Amino acid sequence: MDMKKKRYSLLLCLLVLFTTFLGGEKIDARSVNYGYITHPLLVYFFDVGQGDSIFMNLPNGKTVLIDGGDVEHGNAVIKKLKKLHIDRIDLLISTHPDIDHIGGLLKVMNQIKIKAILDSGKKYNSHSYYLYKKEAFQKNIPIQIAKTNDKIELDPNIDMTVLNSGKPSRTNNDSSIVLKVAYEEISILLTGDIESKAEKRLIKNENIDAQVLKIPHHGSRTSTSESFLFAVNPSVAILSYDKFNIFGHPHRSVMKRLRHLGIKQFATVDYGDIELSTNGKKLYIEKEEVLVNP
Repeated sequence: MDMKKKRYSLLLCLLVLFTTFLGGEKIDARSVNYGYITHPLLVYFFDVGQGDSIFMNLPNGKTVLIDGGDVEHGNAVIKKLKKLHIDRIDLLISTHPDIDHIGGLLKVMNQIKIKAILDSGKKYNSHSYYLYKKEAFQKNIPIQIAKTNDKIELDPNIDMTVLNSGKPSRTNNDSSIVLKVAYEEISILLTGDIESKAEKRLIKNENIDAQVLKIPHHGSRTSTSESFLFAVNPSVAILSYDKFNIFGHPHRSVMKRLRHLGIKQFATVDYGDIELSTNGKKLYIEKEEVLVNP
């Protein structure tokens, strides 16, 4: 028997012994090495064109979906989740009732089991918003209204705090749920579509610093002020937009500020779905380590 066949036989024997030792049980993927880190927090910024959809797989295996893109991208979100072998969502977060965030949720709720919904509380008179609320009611999915400073307790290793939520006096965009997700030394600020008024409120909060910032409102000129960027002090900016959108997103003034401050940029228009992973110490984008501010 040549050396190549000997190595193959040895590997086969080890595989059989390993499978026997485990008793044929399925291995929890989060308990083994994820290529480069163990027990990762995984965050996927889905490419849904001119919209937002973010999926988080927490270190303990709990799942969170934040928004679902527009109506046309509902099926795409489902395919992306199934590709990740996700058949349930422990918490669905609807940041605000604009169609490019909730439009795809109707299809998602039809095909993926949703255990609970966290809603901004901002009511809106639109057909897509009506169908979203109706579907949740018909499927008996409990809806909780987000309140500022609420803690979302899904994983004891992950600190998730609501920093902004909806009020009748606020616009849809400024009613967006803003969520800070912290895993030990790494924090991520997810901002929905907030604009300048909400940013000014958030700047007063000492808890908005984060290594990763999801740029608000697809890079609109009404968001991502210089003072907001100074307060957050991110090392990485994630942008979600469609290359041929009619709004001119991202605005050149926003991109100029990001470049001026030396903030690394990752856009869905360039990368497609963007995978972020961290073990609470190091940060990886698309499996490449990214150095961050302490």
